[in-house]
Amino acid sequence: MGVRGHLKSFPWQPWALLAPALITLAALIVVPLGQTIHLAFSHDPHGFVPARAGMTFENFRILLGDAAWWHAVRTTSLFALGAVLAETVLGIALAVVLQGFGSRLRGVMLAILLLPWAVPAVVAARLWSWMLNDQYGVLNAALVHAGLITHGIAWTASPAGMVLLMVMIDIWQATPFMTLLTLAGLQSLPLEAMEAARLDGATSWQCFRHITLPLLWPTLAVAALFRLLDALRMFDLSSVLYGSDIDGMSLSVFVQMQIVQFGAPGYGAASALATLAVIGLIVALFWRCVSWPRGEKA
Repeated sequence: MGVRGHLKSFPWQPWALLAPALITLAALIVVPLGQTIHLAFSHDPHGFVPARAGMTFENFRILLGDAAWWHAVRTTSLFALGAVLAETVLGIALAVVLQGFGSRLRGVMLAILLLPWAVPAVVAARLWSWMLNDQYGVLNAALVHAGLITHGIAWTASPAGMVLLMVMIDIWQATPFMTLLTLAGLQSLPLEAMEAARLDGATSWQCFRHITLPLLWPTLAVAALFRLLDALRMFDLSSVLYGSDIDGMSLSVFVQMQIVQFGAPGYGAASALATLAVIGLIVALFWRCVSWPRGEKA
């Protein structure tokens, strides 16, 4: 078959229809990425002096010695891993409970559970910052009224509890997402295996541990991966609750501060590329861990 025959057999019509969208998407991704790489390797570390000509690794050298950067890496990693783990466990528990309800009651309960997920992240962060305020927050008012505390507590001012507080707020908002995906996975599982196990005398826990969980594991792994990617790019909670406080600063807030507040586009671009590297590393390690049981079983 000649070149003309290959051209005739090539399905060019779908690609021709997709070409405008693909070109636009590539431009939206490639152009900003190229500009970020150019800024990261060409500008001065802090934007205070004219940029030097040629490529330089000075931005990355200073970034590796920046204590605030490593603190942001630690904060983001602890937040993402802690939130995803807690949301996955709670999502499984809630999905198992909802699975036992009737279809009508399950729909009503699921609609109620999904309300926090429907709230925009900025709105949720601002709402919780008001609720946790030490002077007029509803949480302190309720605790004082109940006699558990004598005066308001500045919940968002404790450096030791900043990550924990962000994890708790994220659990409130994102657990419904994990519940929904887990419930969909549970409803797609074959019933024959569990019925056979019950006939053999297996308990409910044994059925869940040895049948339901292994069959549900691929769904859980993908859902947790999506949540991990979302948590690693967290900006709203950290920015609204703590602003520029280093103890509650995430990687996204760190990048935004360098570019917007400090006027250092080169250093901000370098931190943005380093953020992508950290996210890629954490996601790769996470996927290796969640896929290990399947590979070991195979």
